[in-house]
Order: sequence, then C-alpha cells, then structure tokens
Amino acid sequence: MNAKIHVAFIDDGVNADFLNSHLLYDVEIAHGGAEDGRSLNHGTLCAAIVQTYFPDAMISSVKIMNDRKGNAVQLCAALDWCVKQGVQVANMSLGSINYRDREMLREAVNDAARAGLIMVCAAQNGGLLTYPASFANVIGVRCDRSGILMAGQYTYDAEKAYSSGIEFTAFARHELVDSTGGIVRCSNSNSYATPFVTAQVCKALQQSKHVPSIEKLKYILYENSYRPIQDTDLPVIQYKHPDWIRRAHVFKGEDVVGSAAPYYFQTPYEAQIPRTKVAAFIEQAILREQEQQPDSAFRTGKWSGDLTDTIVLLGTMEPEELQEVEQLAVRYQKHVVYISTSQRHTPDPPFLSDHLRWWQQEDYLFIKQEETIAIEASHIPLIYMYYSKEIDILYFLHVLRDFFTRDGYQSWIVVDQPTAMLHDLEYLPLKAAIHGLQELIIAAGARAYSAYTDIAIFCVEAQHISNWSREQGVSGVDIELSVISVVEADSIQISIQTEQRYSQEWVFPDLNEGDIGRFYTSLEQLLVN
Repeated sequence: MNAKIHVAFIDDGVNADFLNSHLLYDVEIAHGGAEDGRSLNHGTLCAAIVQTYFPDAMISSVKIMNDRKGNAVQLCAALDWCVKQGVQVANMSLGSINYRDREMLREAVNDAARAGLIMVCAAQNGGLLTYPASFANVIGVRCDRSGILMAGQYTYDAEKAYSSGIEFTAFARHELVDSTGGIVRCSNSNSYATPFVTAQVCKALQQSKHVPSIEKLKYILYENSYRPIQDTDLPVIQYKHPDWIRRAHVFKGEDVVGSAAPYYFQTPYEAQIPRTKVAAFIEQAILREQEQQPDSAFRTGKWSGDLTDTIVLLGTMEPEELQEVEQLAVRYQKHVVYISTSQRHTPDPPFLSDHLRWWQQEDYLFIKQEETIAIEASHIPLIYMYYSKEIDILYFLHVLRDFFTRDGYQSWIVVDQPTAMLHDLEYLPLKAAIHGLQELIIAAGARAYSAYTDIAIFCVEAQHISNWSREQGVSGVDIELSVISVVEADSIQISIQTEQRYSQEWVFPDLNEGDIGRFYTSLEQLLVN
C-alpha cells in the first residue's frame, strides 16, 4: 500500500484552516449553509481526530449535511462519488435510523464495498439500529460509556456485533491541538469514537501489502485492539442478517417449498439441488457465470462486480457435501448462506481463515432487560399473526408491507421462518423461547423498538386457529390476526380480533395482490382509529 491513505469525511464539511492542511477534494452534495472557516464544525472535528492519530491521511470532504441534517439519497451519492474518485476509506459519523432508508442504503453500501471502499460508520447515540453502521459490509463503531477504555484504546464486542452489527467500542474523549496550539476536548459520543477507529483502519491498510477484505480487516482490528481477556482464537464474526448479498446462486433441496416473494438480492441462477454431486453442480453454475465475463477478466483474473458473491443453500445436506461446498466457496471466494431447520454446520478452519462468511439461522434468543423496559414504553402497535403452513406467508407479508410503505408507514415484520431474511423480512426463532409465547412477543417488540418503526407484526405458524394469544395469557398484543387455509372449502380465511373485542373475517379463494389490498384497507383503518 502507499504511505498515504485517502480518507473522505462524509459529513457537514471540513475546514482546512483548522487542520492547518489542505483538502485533496472539497465537494458539496448538500449546498448552502457553508461553515465559517474558523469554526469547529462536526466534520472538521472528525477529520482532526483522524489527523491526530494518523498524520499520513490525505483528507477529502464530501458535504452532505447542513445544520446536521441530510438524507439517504445524499449519502448514497456521496458513496458513489468516493468509489469513482478512488477513495480508500470513508468516515461516516452519521447515519439513518429510518427503517425506510435501509433498502436504499444497503444497496449503496454493498455496491461500494464490492468496489473496494472501506466504510467506518457511527451508531446512533440512543442505541437504535443505524444504517449504514449496522450492515455487515461496514465497520460499525460506538463509544465507550462504561469508562473501561482509556485514551488510544478500542475493543471488539462480539455480543454487540451480533445484536446490532456494531463490532467495535472505542474511546471518544480525545484532546486535540488546533492550528493555534489551543486544546479542543471531544465529547463522549459515537461520532468521535468512529474517526479514531478510522485512523486504526488507515494504519492497518498502510501496513498491508494488499487491500484486505472487510472481514480480514475486522480481524486485524481485533488483533490490535484492547482485550481484557487475551486469547488467540479467531473470533467468528456472526451476523444476525445476511445483508451483504448483491448477487447469489440459490440452490434448493427437494423438501424446500419456495415463495412467490422476491429475494432482496439479484439471483442469476436458481435451481433444485441434485441428489448426488452437489458441489460439482454448484461449480458448473459458477463457471457458466464466469464464462459470460469479458475476455480480459480471464487474462487478468479481475472479474467484474456482476459476479455472484454468495452461495445460498436451502434444505438439509449431508455433512460431506457441506464440506465440499466449503472448499468450493474458498476456491471461488464466495460467502455461504445455509438454511436448514434440522441441521447446523460449523465450517472448517480453512474456510474461516479465508475470512469468508458462513451464515445460518440461530436457534437461541437473547434479550436484555433494558430492551424489555424500552418496548413497554414505546407504544408501538403490535400485531400477532398465526398462519397455516399451506399459506405462502412470505408473499402475503411482502405485499402487506408494500401497502404500508405506500401509505408512509414504517412496518417491521418478523416471521418464524429463517428464509424470511432472504426476502428482506426479519426472523425470530420460535423454538428459542424458554418461557413461552410471552417471551417471544417481548423480543419481537424490543427489536421493533430498536428499528424505530411505526408498526410491528409478529408472525408464527399455528396448527389450529384456536391458538390465540389471549387464551395463552399473554399481554402486549394490540391486534390478533390469523391467515388460515380452509382445505374443505378450498379457500383462505383471514380473521381479526382486537383488545376491544372487535372482530372481522374475510374469505378469499386465493391470496393475490388485490385480495391482500382489500384486507389491508380494513386493517389500516383499524390501526388509525
């Protein structure tokens, strides 16, 4: 790597006079409201922190905010600018807690990561899910509020990495020296912890012969971090969501029933897994895709960004087949998503040492006491839904969410099916509840609270329509909803009950978009009233 590292600060602008330096680029995506060159605004302070801990930074300013206000469209444009200008590291001491922004920002982040941009992002100070900080393809940072860390220290937090996507906690109360020799003290906030980690990223890049993958870079940061309990094991970075996927080959077992709901990512190839020679079958799909690349890709080994990054496996596979898929993934540098309701698999060290991601659903559930307290005071309407297994519930929920979005509602929908993750819905393991349904409802509500949503829908499969939450003595449910297939009548029955004893019922021959729309109209009126 070159001695200098190009760092862009996507923020409210950087004042070069304070830094006693010059800016490589100074661009404005959000125009107007220019800061006084002598003032110490947010972006300038972030740049000064990086400059203090990594003097070899070449600094660029990408202004997307005025008066600390911006939007997701401007942030996406800033990331695109960074990629086109060859920026190596982007510092974002900002983000969105708006669930509506998630899809747009995820796509922009994944595109930028594929192009080689390293993004270091701050979590929201109130503990809400933050985008892009919570995404797998960025390095998420929060400040130390425990007082354990001292100046110049940061640490890796495996629990927070899984629960919120924020991997690193860092010291933020920096003391900086301005161009006149004056002392500037930073407040303890996520905004000022983030550029400190950005400086550590720059140091790692400066010492690397090749640009490391984002997972390798996280491991380098972990190795160089403050660790209260020293260990030498590779921390298997687990993600609650497989949100990094841009393009994936999807392979299904014979027992897998698909959904009409679209995947959130591109799927150039989708097929049923054969009974034998599974790895060879998958490799053929990979090679066919490579053959469609320009001739220059074969000569240089540099494939375009349109290649798949992930292999998705749906359904139970034999252990030896999974090991062969691992070897295949390492050979072609593919992540793996493996979803099986009856089997878990631990990848071999060669797969992990290549810093590839292996995602599979978790069967345990962990909820903090403070999250329970938060949701009880949040007043988010919670719909508890039962469905019968014959229903394509993922399609039903996908269309229902589109109607909510059309009308400006931010809906958070969790299902007891792990494949929901692939369709941009949430997943909550039904068998994870130790104390029963009440614990799951609390967990669903807590996650909806952290997502800063307008409405939450918790959806589980039921054997009988009589399995209402009221009969099980649970609380916190505003509306009970069932979507049941009536086999003898060849129809689908939807029923609603509320705490106020209101009830309504619909019977449809099928659940198409029009039927779901008619149901949604009544549901929306019920929620408003």
